[in-house]
Amino acid sequence: METRKLAHLIELAMTGSFSRAAANLHLTQSALSKSIQSLEMELGAPLIERLGRRCTTTAAGSLVVERARRLLVDVDNLSIGVKDEAVLEGTLRVGFGAGPGACMSADFINHVLEAHPRVKLLVRRGTARFLMSALRDRSIDAILIDARSLVLSDELVVERLGGLAGGAICRVGHPLAARAAVTMQDLLQYPILSTDVSDEVATLTKEHYGLSDDVRHSTTVESEELEPLIAATARSDAIFFGALAAAGEQIAAGRLRRITVESQLEVSIPVALVRLASKGEQKLVQVVRDFAAHWFEARETP
Repeated sequence: METRKLAHLIELAMTGSFSRAAANLHLTQSALSKSIQSLEMELGAPLIERLGRRCTTTAAGSLVVERARRLLVDVDNLSIGVKDEAVLEGTLRVGFGAGPGACMSADFINHVLEAHPRVKLLVRRGTARFLMSALRDRSIDAILIDARSLVLSDELVVERLGGLAGGAICRVGHPLAARAAVTMQDLLQYPILSTDVSDEVATLTKEHYGLSDDVRHSTTVESEELEPLIAATARSDAIFFGALAAAGEQIAAGRLRRITVESQLEVSIPVALVRLASKGEQKLVQVVRDFAAHWFEARETP
């Protein structure tokens, strides 16, 4: 019996919906249905009862879910216990959201290479939805992500680590670069490049600058990969909105500069370390936490 099938059943029991569970697990509904059917055949009993668009566990299904939770915890703790007795080694699987990925992932990779040469590192980048799915599916050990994109639940352990300062950036030769006073309306006359803007930031921006429309409606290009947006900003009149540290090298090289807007709204992207509560604390996850703590301390981020 594959433990992944048990994880699929647990997610389905939690959501009560094949469509939501499949989305969270990054599977098609057909693949999830086949996984559950295969598990039912192995155990010789129906585990799920469909009620229209919703579903619920049968008596046997509830029993399997309860025991599966304990089993998966034991499997994780067995692996952790063996690793804890040895030199720090093994495979560390870390997911990065847009801002943390662009600002921190390269430094993190270098840190692991230098400080933990016996650790194999697997790095994943993607949307909050994709990373949460991978975390629940146990194909990622921990993620660094914008805390505002999380839906808190008892299944998660969430630790706020620091903040990434946000702002507007343009190329040095941009028409707005030489202006002493720049308004938000001035910026919106140019193409806007950004990652997904949270509801909180969109509301704050609209109220603070007295905009008539949601700033997200002015976004020309949206991407979870910030590096291409930064590169495009350096070669065009587009304005980048996002984590300033993502453009740190380009700013230091004199190719990009931050735009100071009248009545500047200071925005900080809260970065959180997230792991499953059902997984015991791993020494390898501590590597991520320690790195992030030093990274933020060195930059004196809020």
